[in-house]
Amino acid sequence: MDKNSLLIAIAILALILTAVFFNGYALFALLIFLPIVLWRILKKKDKTTKEDDKLLTIAEVLQQYGEPDESIVVDATRGNEAAGCILVYAGQRQLIVEGLPVRYDAIVDVSIVNTATPYTFGQYQVVLTTTMSNHQYLRLDAGLDAEWARNVAMEVIDAVRLPSSSAQRPS
Repeated sequence: MDKNSLLIAIAILALILTAVFFNGYALFALLIFLPIVLWRILKKKDKTTKEDDKLLTIAEVLQQYGEPDESIVVDATRGNEAAGCILVYAGQRQLIVEGLPVRYDAIVDVSIVNTATPYTFGQYQVVLTTTMSNHQYLRLDAGLDAEWARNVAMEVIDAVRLPSSSAQRPS
C-alpha cells in the first residue's frame, strides 16, 4: 500500500469517527480541510517526480560529456560527487554544475554569500545567477572558509572568461 492510499484510508476513518463521536461542525471542517491537505500532498508529489535531467555522479557526467578540461572543487568534502565540483568543458562552452549543464552565455553573475545568522554558523555559498528560467540561481555550498569560497568564485569567473580555443590556463 503506497502513502496516498494509506492517507486516504486514514482520512475516511477520521471522517467516520468524527461523524460518530463529534458534532456536524467538526465533520464539516474535516470535509473542507481534508481535500485541501490531500491536494497539497499530491501537488508536492508531482513536483518531486518532475526531476530535472541532473546527472548525480561524476561517472555519469564523464560518460555523457567525456573528460573535462578543468575541474573546480567547490566543497572538498564532496569533491568526488557531481554536487561538490564544477566541471569545465571549454570546447563546448559549458559548465556542469551539480550535474546540470550550464552554457557560458547563460551565466549572468558569480558571487559568494555568507548564510550565517547572528545565532548560527553558516556555510559560504557560491551563487551562479543564470538566465535559465527553471534554475535562475545555482547555490553551491563551499564550506566555512570565506577565502576558499572567493577563490572558487574567481576560478569560475576565469573559466567562463577564457576563450574556447585555449582549454588549459597558462601556468
